[in-house]
Amino acid sequence: MPVMNEMDSARSIRKLERERGQKPAMIIALTGLASADVRQEAFSIGINFFLTKPVSFNELRKFLSDWTSDIEPQAPEVFEGI
Repeated sequence: MPVMNEMDSARSIRKLERERGQKPAMIIALTGLASADVRQEAFSIGINFFLTKPVSFNELRKFLSDWTSDIEPQAPEVFEGI
């Protein structure tokens, strides 16, 4: 059993970013929960992309390559203490 689910994890990440004054990280939810309510909650928390299973590797690869070309790499120290 995980310590946190995806929604709790995203809330914690966004809270930590606000406290540290950091630029928000990209958060992608990959879940089996496909309801409109769960999707809306995810976006309201600050999850950037919401994908439902099953996702093919080809779809995932295209998705990742589409958005990674536009982002700047973050230094490893950004993730210290998480």
